[in-house]
Amino acid sequence: MTIQRNQPWGTAATLPEGAPIAGSNAELRRLITCQRAADRPPSPIGVTGGDLWRVVGAPAGGAERLRCEIARTAPVDLIEVVADEVVHWACVHAIARNSWWRGPAMAAMSADLAGEFRLAPAAHPNDGRLHVLTTGIDQPALSLAQRVLARRRLRSGAHLPHPAIAMRRVTSTEFQFGKPLGLWLDGERVGRCLELTVTIQPDAALIVF
Repeated sequence: MTIQRNQPWGTAATLPEGAPIAGSNAELRRLITCQRAADRPPSPIGVTGGDLWRVVGAPAGGAERLRCEIARTAPVDLIEVVADEVVHWACVHAIARNSWWRGPAMAAMSADLAGEFRLAPAAHPNDGRLHVLTTGIDQPALSLAQRVLARRRLRSGAHLPHPAIAMRRVTSTEFQFGKPLGLWLDGERVGRCLELTVTIQPDAALIVF
């Protein structure tokens, strides 16, 4: 069940002995991809670094914290990404672009942070929605001057609202780009695509933090 407004998230529970721990976006995405490929119910993964760890407050203590009484366990949503008919998984963000400074760009977020930037300030990792931002796809693209200004505001999330940035909350959406765009999943480039479908999968992973 996804999170409800004004309700606490997660439960007090430690990481089981032998469960994996991810200290970066890449490690977490690799573990999630392996779990999804096995087609089994989600099993706990500890997080000690990366964007999702920062989303939950960047709790200190490392691996030791995960096995003590202050640890919490919570379900999180995942992003199913189908790029030119190839299935991938992302934990926090899927971004399609060729350049930050010109041309179209799309970001599908399951939580608010992508690195140092708060791309989707209202997103929560268990709200059952994708927060999808686009420029230059269904509307005129941001100019270079607008992108410089927006980049300055991204750290605080103050880039929204903006007339040249569309933001939608959806469970699934698809795109057909006029030319191939580079595809980054949780900060890792996985290739280029012309057709892209992104879908939120609620409660598809279980993290301990």
